Amino acid sequence: MRNTGTNDALKTPPQELTILVEDGIRLLHYVVRHGDLVINQRVAEGITSANAKLNTKHWTHEDEVRLLHSYDELARLVYPVTIESIKAVVPSHIHGKVASPSALKTITWYRRYTVLTLLCLLIAQMFYLFGHTLIDSLLSVPTPLTGTLPADIQANYQLLKKWNHVWMLGNTLELQLNDIAATLGDDVASNRSSIEFSAHLISAQSFLQMLQNYVLPLIYGLLGAFIFVLRSLLQQVRSLTYSASREIGYRLRLTLGCLAGMITGWFLKPEMGEMALSPMAFAFLAGYSIEVLFTLLDKVIDNTRKQANLAHQQPLAPPSTNSRIPPNS
Repeated sequence: MRNTGTNDALKTPPQELTILVEDGIRLLHYVVRHGDLVINQRVAEGITSANAKLNTKHWTHEDEVRLLHSYDELARLVYPVTIESIKAVVPSHIHGKVASPSALKTITWYRRYTVLTLLCLLIAQMFYLFGHTLIDSLLSVPTPLTGTLPADIQANYQLLKKWNHVWMLGNTLELQLNDIAATLGDDVASNRSSIEFSAHLISAQSFLQMLQNYVLPLIYGLLGAFIFVLRSLLQQVRSLTYSASREIGYRLRLTLGCLAGMITGWFLKPEMGEMALSPMAFAFLAGYSIEVLFTLLDKVIDNTRKQANLAHQQPLAPPSTNSRIPPNS
């Protein structure tokens, strides 16, 4: 009889199976380092025997089947830890050098930009509070201005002009009143100081409103999203469940965190002249937990849609068929 198994017994494993064996050995090392996992001896022998036959020409079809079954059982045992998550978290040795895992680079990136976002928030918040204090001190000044302003009011007014100079990026709020005075008379020129005072105050109030309703809620939402991502990364690195595929979701979450903060600023718009911490706190919470906000929005939309459908489905009331019977004559 002709031996049909000789050719099968003298072949080398393909590259895919070689990578699978190396990954299996790495998963076995993970199980050994974590004492809470118990592995079947048959599974360990299936992977180690395949590793021993890699450089030999005694690889058979039965070895391949045994390797696949052993790796499948080992992968189900360590799940949600995967070989991708182990490679992303545990440092690897390449040519005698320790290579930094991708999780370390990701954590460094998010940590750096979280601190940068926090600094931007502190700068914007302090700039807001400084302008808010100046506006409060000048709102009580009666206009049009008559006579010389008190020293403290004059100091606040000069600081407000400098404050406007900053957010206008070096531009000055100069009113061309000379040409207007030549056309309309001397009354406009005599009220130049009053008009400039009102113009600076109105400009500062408008910019303050923009900061309060749009910019600050957006930054608070972004900071909440950054903190959520850092907390998730910390948990995943500890449990060795982080993988590079999660990076796309984290980047999208930052965008959604900004949008959630702005949406909260629209719904909880504080009144001008008061610094309400509740909208800013809600903007931070919305950025941290975007699922809650968008779940509430979905429920509101679903309820509105159901009410609209019920209104369309309600039949019109039939006309009354009761008729009066004339009394007998």
